This record gives sequence, C-alpha cells and structure tokens, in this order.
Amino acid sequence: MNMSMGMVAIATLAGWASAAKWVKAGNNWELSVATYKATVSPEKAGKVVGFQFGSADVINPGTDQGAFFWPAPQSKWNWPPPKAFNDTIYNVSVPGDSSVLILTGPIDVGTKLQVRKRFSFDADAGQFSIVYTTINTASDSGRHFAPWEISRAPSGSLLFYPVGSTFKFVNPTGSGLAADLPLDKEDSLGWYQDVAGKYTHNKFFRDGKEGWLAQYKGGLLFVKQFSDLSQDKFAPGESEIEIYTSGTFVENEVLGAWTTIAPKDSLVWNVRWACASLPKSVNTSVGSSDLKAAARALVKTPAASIAKRSIATTPAMLRMVDARGRLLPKASRGLGAGSVGVLPVSR
Repeated sequence: MNMSMGMVAIATLAGWASAAKWVKAGNNWELSVATYKATVSPEKAGKVVGFQFGSADVINPGTDQGAFFWPAPQSKWNWPPPKAFNDTIYNVSVPGDSSVLILTGPIDVGTKLQVRKRFSFDADAGQFSIVYTTINTASDSGRHFAPWEISRAPSGSLLFYPVGSTFKFVNPTGSGLAADLPLDKEDSLGWYQDVAGKYTHNKFFRDGKEGWLAQYKGGLLFVKQFSDLSQDKFAPGESEIEIYTSGTFVENEVLGAWTTIAPKDSLVWNVRWACASLPKSVNTSVGSSDLKAAARALVKTPAASIAKRSIATTPAMLRMVDARGRLLPKASRGLGAGSVGVLPVSR
C-alpha cells in the first residue's frame, strides 16, 4: 500500500471531536458528523434511506433502496417481507443528548418477532453503528432466527471479503435464481466485480472470515464489520456473506448467527460501517493488495457486538455494549465480544 493511500485511510478514523446529534428532517431523522451523513426513515421500518461520505452516496438512496434488516432465513416468511420488518411506521426515541436514535417496530403477527434498531456514531472508532435487537414476544415457545442486514449499492461495485472456507450454497432448482453467482477471483479473499446487466436475479452464499465485507466504487471504499461466524451457525439456506445482483443494483448482505430466542428474550447484533476516500494512484483492480490493506485499516478490533452467555451466567447478569464497544454499567467484565447471546427484554 503506498503512503498516500494509507494516509487517507487513517485520516478517516481520527479527529472526531464531539458526539453527533440526530435531528428531525421532515419525516426522516438525520445525523451529520465530519464527512458522514446518515438519513433514517421511521415511516419505512427504520430503513437507512441515505448514507453519504463526503458528497458521495455509499448506498443507493431512497425508500425503495437504502439499507434494511430482515430476520433470516427468508424461508420462514417467503416473499414479500412482512410489513413489520420492511414497510411500516416505527416508534421514535431520541434519549439524552440526541446522540442515539432508537426505532422500535410493531410485532409481526406471523413470526411474533419485534425489531428495535439503535443508530449512533462511534466517535472513538470513526464508525457508524447499528445495533439490531430482535425480540421474541411469544410466551409459548422459542423462535429460531438469525439477524440479516442488506444494503443496496450501485451496479458496477466491487465487493470483497476474507474467505473462511470453501463453503458454497447452491441455489435450488425452482428458486428463480441461477445455481450460483460466480466470483471473479478467489485467493485469501473472494472478489466479485459487478457489471450492470451481466447477471439478472442472481445470488451467491459464502463463508467469510475476520468479520468484514467491503464495497468499492469510484474512489469510495465502504466496509461493514460484524461478528465472524462458523458454518454451524449459518441459518438454514443462508450463509454469513451473501451478494445479490438484480442487473440494476447489487446487494451487500451480512448475517449473524442462527439462534434460538427464548420466549420474551431478545437477540442483539451490532454492525458497524466505515468509509475512506482512496486517491487515483491506488490500485483498485480485482485482487489489489492496496484494497485489502485499506479495508483492513477500517476494521476495528474487537468487533463489539453482542454479549456471550456462559452456562454459569443468568439472564439478569447480561448487559449490552454501547456504541463504542464498552460494557454498560454493572456488566460482567468476563463477557466476550462478538459472540451470540440471548438477552432479557427490558420493560
């Protein structure tokens, strides 16, 4: 990696002076800090309808694009997604100093799940943080689900991730998808260069490593950080990293662990976003060592995510971490970051 590219990547992570504030903008809520701007729509199930770095759109803007959350696997609810997850009004809470936006959706009748989204900016890490809480409101039985974040990017984006194994889920006959969406290159990383119109309604399912997925186009690098999974934690018919192409846009998808959520308990999962502008001198071709280094420079360790439940731990002892990865007051210092946990629902 050349020095100029490294300087740019590092500059995006330093010098965050004060906590960002969420402000109401029409029917949406907006946060602007340094070169980031996030726009969230409570009327569209808490979808991120805009996310910019500098003046550039990181994800496709709009209520029919953006970034959204579904419980996985899709086979549990088929198509279209239930309105409670995709197209309904979420209640808004902006506590304290307005640095956190919390949106809570209605209970989905079919799954008995309720989704809460917590948006904030981690000034120490220079990352936009989204904490997804999936609540099992049923009192009769547990619910088996995995968290799933999808964001839509422009056609022509390059997506890449560290390869965890040779795992590849082949789309079944009758699914409407081709058997697989082929990678352009696979070394220590998997590389997919999207080309507008080349593939229509196609998707791949892969096993990642290190807990990140990167997207690059037009000088803008975007990295999602999340908890790495082993294959035995994949939701049925899903994986850890999934890419879908429609022919006019490409979906950048990451998933958490397949978990049993006990009655009245919840599953908490954190995804963090970070960006960097790369100079024209950087090699941005498929397989580029510059891109690998730049992406890893945006990844923070550890990936603060969800608390780990041990056999000796009671539900009342578990606490979530805050947006900066710090355990909330009275939390057990022995809890591990980045593992699946089932937490009690606060009332």
